[in-house]
Amino acid sequence: MAVRDHDRYLVASKGLVLTSGLVGQTVYNGPADDAATIGEVTDIVLSPDGNAVAALIGVGGFLGVGQKDIAVSLDQLAWVTRDDNKRWLVVASSKEELSGAPTFDSNSLLRDGASDPAKGQATGVATNAKTESVVNKAASDIRSALKAVPTASISSEKLIGSAVYGPDEKQLGSVADTLMAGDGQVDAFVVDVGGFLGLGKKPIAISIENLDLLADDNGKISVFTPFTKDELEKHPAYSAEAYKADSEKILLRGAAE
Repeated sequence: MAVRDHDRYLVASKGLVLTSGLVGQTVYNGPADDAATIGEVTDIVLSPDGNAVAALIGVGGFLGVGQKDIAVSLDQLAWVTRDDNKRWLVVASSKEELSGAPTFDSNSLLRDGASDPAKGQATGVATNAKTESVVNKAASDIRSALKAVPTASISSEKLIGSAVYGPDEKQLGSVADTLMAGDGQVDAFVVDVGGFLGLGKKPIAISIENLDLLADDNGKISVFTPFTKDELEKHPAYSAEAYKADSEKILLRGAAE
């Protein structure tokens, strides 16, 4: 939580993020060794009230075309720590999906004065309805167009970074890892709850029994759980050590405590 000095000045505290630490970051389409580099973060998009809502990513090279900037909602991005302890910024999007994403025309905002909050325009919010849907689309709208996916047919690499939604169909966090059963099947997901791009997060292990996997036509996975944000925040945090010591206490099944 941000700490303010006399309610006017922000004091540096854990969980805060500088946009300078994001701009220039390489974005990958997964955490695996053979993951492709999608592009780099070129800017951060702010809403009229000053909240960060999206990252601009230059994806032209990945698509084999000239420079193309797209606005990706921040809740679709996740920091992933790989086995080699390197942190990658990941967005679970296919080449086909990115090819069809609308170009975010930053120059039009400058021409129209939309980047100036004093002029009452939406900072960084495109007039293009498709781009607006990328940034603001409700989970309920997304879910209506998705199809159920058998858990056994999805690899761990494809699941990591996927958005996780609660019963109110608001995003709770993203998949940070998967836990495997003895037969090699996915037994649970570790979900990073809260935080901005995975910072200030709380990892919670949720049994696969309490998760629904749905995919769009491009194969992009979204995960839905009946647990609320409050229930997840009250549940013990996951760590490899705690899970090994008492998996039944750490693994969330049925109703949260």
